[in-house]
Amino acid sequence: MNQPAPDNRNTSMGGNPTGTIKRERSMVVINKGNGRQKSHPRTATVWTRLCEKIQSTPLAYKLSFFITALVVSCMMLLGIIIVGQQTGQLREQIGEQGHTLVQLMAQSAREPLLADDKLALDTITGSFSNNGSVLGTAIVALNGDIISKAGVLHEERNLLTHKFIKNVVGESDTTITWKWQPLTGLRKQNVMSFIQPVTFQSITAGYALVSFSQSGMEQSTRQAVQAISGATLLMIALSIGMSFVLGRRITQPIDKLVEASRAIGNGEYTIRFKDRRKDELGLLMQAFNEMAEGMLEKSQVKNALSRYVSPGVARQILSNLDNVGLSGKQIEGSVLFADITGFTQISEQIEPKALVDMLNRYFTLMTCACSINHGIVDKYMGDGAMLVFGAPEADADHAFHAVSCALLIQRLVAQENLQREAQGLMPVNLRIGINTGSMLAGNMGSCDRMEYTVVGDTVNLASRLCGITNGGQIVISREMYMRADINNRVLAGEYQSIRLRGISKPVSTYLVEHLTADYQELVDRQFEEITRSEMDEPHEA
Repeated sequence: MNQPAPDNRNTSMGGNPTGTIKRERSMVVINKGNGRQKSHPRTATVWTRLCEKIQSTPLAYKLSFFITALVVSCMMLLGIIIVGQQTGQLREQIGEQGHTLVQLMAQSAREPLLADDKLALDTITGSFSNNGSVLGTAIVALNGDIISKAGVLHEERNLLTHKFIKNVVGESDTTITWKWQPLTGLRKQNVMSFIQPVTFQSITAGYALVSFSQSGMEQSTRQAVQAISGATLLMIALSIGMSFVLGRRITQPIDKLVEASRAIGNGEYTIRFKDRRKDELGLLMQAFNEMAEGMLEKSQVKNALSRYVSPGVARQILSNLDNVGLSGKQIEGSVLFADITGFTQISEQIEPKALVDMLNRYFTLMTCACSINHGIVDKYMGDGAMLVFGAPEADADHAFHAVSCALLIQRLVAQENLQREAQGLMPVNLRIGINTGSMLAGNMGSCDRMEYTVVGDTVNLASRLCGITNGGQIVISREMYMRADINNRVLAGEYQSIRLRGISKPVSTYLVEHLTADYQELVDRQFEEITRSEMDEPHEA
């Protein structure tokens, strides 16, 4: 007995063909001009917004989506493999069973078919059709006539002719298989039929046919798909939950780092991470703490340095620590000298501690007036101070700011004297000299000890102007008063002429009275601001 033929010679036939031809309408796009198809602006805008939306999506959501997509892909791939393997195994089982049954049926039908014993053939077909998965059996003559049958058979008689079967089977003793769908009698289902020649001594007397339903295989496949789909949905739900929790657990320290970075950007250098982690995030937090500590130290150094030099000079030093050295450049600026008249007499009448407190109070008023007018305190000299405008940061209105600062200082001193007199203390008067022009500004001194200051004839003249001034007065040079930015905003009268060493002609000076009405409001606002922020603080006389 020959072995069953493999299924690779199966032929699709029957009432409903399993193969269909689909025709799709083709579309031809013709681009005119340079042949380039321009994208629609709206499409580009939507795509840009979508990309921005994806980029701005929280990391936890991105991680959750990625893990979910990975789980779904793996489950789908696993399902395809499992269903494919299960379907293949079921198909092999049906094939083996079909080949075995049709061969047994062909062997059993040899003698009855040659003896034309229809009763015996009916018994054979009936007995083989009682199998649960068998839909029908038949013994077919060489001309295609059905001699005996049981159950459901193929409906197209011409497919069972000897010529067709011979063309498919050939001369060898083998088994052929085809798939078809019954149109009547049963619900639509896939059927697999097996045909085996009934031979006796190399003579073909007819054919044995057994048809199997594939509904069991399809049901098993559906159940497998349903089980895998359910497992996939469960895994998706679990993966979404677990990935979201995992994402939040991973991104939570990142969010803390972002918040801490914003706090650092706002000047809150005391923020620290107390989490003790040993992973990469722990190393990042440790590095962040070290960075914050360094920035705190730098801020403390800057604040401490600002107490000895102006904030502008402190910023320049800290921003260029590797190249701090002696240097200078020529600038246009203004210099203000102020000192206390009769300081020697005052120092003899009060205790040293009270004298220091008094000096510090008046120096504080000078510093406030200088800062609000964009100047810097160059140095304190005994009972006086030297203020610079236009350095180290350029200021196009440095001359006016110097005069405005002087008027504000005198007004603050007058207010302070009222409080001192109310306490029975001696009032203090300041004299101020201002000059503007070219000067040399930079770090001066030695490599071991230097300071930022300005020098030049302009500075020397400002110091001389302060020396000829009486208490409560502000004196400027004629050259300064004739500047357009001063003459139009400052009211001053001629004061006196002074002679300087090395200059043959005397230097004319002007006594500043006040600003014009349009600019006097500026000093009034500055006075109120300083009074609210400084004068209300308790201080000792």
